[in-house]
Amino acid sequence: MMIEEKTAKPEPDAGLRRVIRANVLTVVFEVIVPMALFYGLRAAGVSQWWALMAGVLVAAPYVLWTIVRNRKVDLVALVTLSVLVLSVVLGLLSDDPRTLAIREGWTAALGGVFGAWMLVTVFIGRPAQLTLGRTIAEVKRGAEGANAWAARWDTDARFRRGMRINTAAWGGVLLISAIAHVVLVYTLPIDLISLVTNVQWFAMLAALLVWHVWYLKKENLDA
Repeated sequence: MMIEEKTAKPEPDAGLRRVIRANVLTVVFEVIVPMALFYGLRAAGVSQWWALMAGVLVAAPYVLWTIVRNRKVDLVALVTLSVLVLSVVLGLLSDDPRTLAIREGWTAALGGVFGAWMLVTVFIGRPAQLTLGRTIAEVKRGAEGANAWAARWDTDARFRRGMRINTAAWGGVLLISAIAHVVLVYTLPIDLISLVTNVQWFAMLAALLVWHVWYLKKENLDA
């Protein structure tokens, strides 16, 4: 009598859940914790410079931990770590607290560069959302499912149009948001920069994601 061994199949959404969990942790340790620390220290009477410096330094251990955990330095970790190091160096060279606050502007500027690149891909080559969507499809469906989804680009005119519109929307909103973010960093009172810029960023992102999900379903573009 032969006994068939059943192997547990990996859950199709397990990879997607890992990605979501990693992004939630990033928001917590790189945005919420530094902001809470800054305002907590300010409430305790700590100077703007020291409160901002503490907010910069507290994010570094998490970035280093992600590098050690993943055993590689990806682009996001490299950019984040570079901004943190540059912020500390410039902060030590100047006693002006706005020098440290400008870190928010650098981060936003990078988002603007990414948005500009997305807009370029609408007209040259294949739109960025096709590449990004394929990565998501591979996490959700595996390599074969991702290949099948991406292959629609070659055969489906509606799919091509939808990918271009979606990419243009993301690129345009990211670019406009980055410009607004940088202006806020240079014009707001220092104590308001962290709160206002983060509220602005998350409000923009929430609105963009709601539109994104609606548009993908409407045009049958979901990866």
